[in-house]
Amino acid sequence: MKYSIWLIPPEPAFSQIKSVIKQLSNDYGGPLFEPHITLVGNIDQDLSQIEKKLKLLSSGIEKFELSFGPVSFSTTYFQSVFLRVNSTAKLMDLSLTIKTTLGLENDVYMPHASLLYGNHSMTVREEIASKIHFPKMSFLANEFIITPSTPNPKEWVHSAVIPFV
Repeated sequence: MKYSIWLIPPEPAFSQIKSVIKQLSNDYGGPLFEPHITLVGNIDQDLSQIEKKLKLLSSGIEKFELSFGPVSFSTTYFQSVFLRVNSTAKLMDLSLTIKTTLGLENDVYMPHASLLYGNHSMTVREEIASKIHFPKMSFLANEFIITPSTPNPKEWVHSAVIPFV
């Protein structure tokens, strides 16, 4: 099984994002899913090995602040409409360090919290994104969440939770 490593924004950001996901799912037929920011996805390694390496890594990580940027859209199913996460050196270094620690390629990383999944037309995606306005929000990232990487969001259970120092 493949796995992903997430950050989950705490309240009140979690509920605000979840509310938008639910509304867009109802309006546009996409699946429901838990608000999250994927640090690294599709890791084809044993869960116990991922967990062991992340526990070692997390011992040197302090909680850090992240903030959300504008709502945008993309060409892919899982990034149909999303809320950008403002890039910081800490966040980008963390993604790169996890990839290095797990022996993965350094592919492109664009931090975001998806709001709608689906194969909507680009015009519809743009229209949806233009109508969503979030207040300026920031939050403290404080733990890794490991979940299965499957196409079905109903299977995205928390396989492990690893707090930062």
